[in-house]
Amino acid sequence: MFFIDVQGTLIDDINKEPIAGSIEFIDYLNENNIPYVVITNNTKKLSKEFLQFLKDLGFNIKEKNYIDPFVILKDVAKKRKVAAFGQDSFPKVLTQMEYELEYDNPETLIVSIKKEYTNEDYSKMIECALKTDDLIGMHETSIYSKDGSRYPGVGAIMSMIKFAVNKDYKVVGKPSFNFYNEARKLLNCDNFDKITIISDDMMGDLLGAKKLGMKAVLVLSGKIKDANEVLPTLKQEEKPDNICKDMSEVLALLKGRNL
Repeated sequence: MFFIDVQGTLIDDINKEPIAGSIEFIDYLNENNIPYVVITNNTKKLSKEFLQFLKDLGFNIKEKNYIDPFVILKDVAKKRKVAAFGQDSFPKVLTQMEYELEYDNPETLIVSIKKEYTNEDYSKMIECALKTDDLIGMHETSIYSKDGSRYPGVGAIMSMIKFAVNKDYKVVGKPSFNFYNEARKLLNCDNFDKITIISDDMMGDLLGAKKLGMKAVLVLSGKIKDANEVLPTLKQEEKPDNICKDMSEVLALLKGRNL
């Protein structure tokens, strides 16, 4: 059984094209009836629209095999007046989900990812965080990779806000227990230790998954370009079970029954 990340794992962060072996990997799972869920931190489009985007790229992924933070957002962000920060499309999606944008007196602060965040943006986040105790990160990525460059992920930004205002925050998407647990239910799986997760984000995806008992495969096709960027920072029990160049190598391991 597999959890499979998208950005940097199935598609690249520059051209948004399938990475070598990624379409073939999904096809192999489908053809051999191997259970899987594509787990993405998508916050750009409504869930059904992003799934269609993946299908248009050639990925044969059914709705039952897909989950993103919007699927469970209503269970985490229950207050309707929100100060939302992210790419331009993010607040628009929230309004489509019947949230009301409110920055003067927000009930909730919700932060997603954006390449062009400025110190002024961080200042506005802090001001909103001082007005409410309901702070939410759409996910907890450590690094955001865009156009070949790396930026602070939502996890890094939320950690900064927490330190600034001395308030804790909740996480909707990866690597929160609620998100992984909902994905586990889609597999009809009773235990995390039966699941292998594949991702390019060691700190934002795999570390949390390892703590739940999952096996982890780190691919070097996205945020992390060299395993030595992260391995020296990890305890032995935190290290990935396999490290692969990309999904073509993961597929070779699976076919050779070494995964």
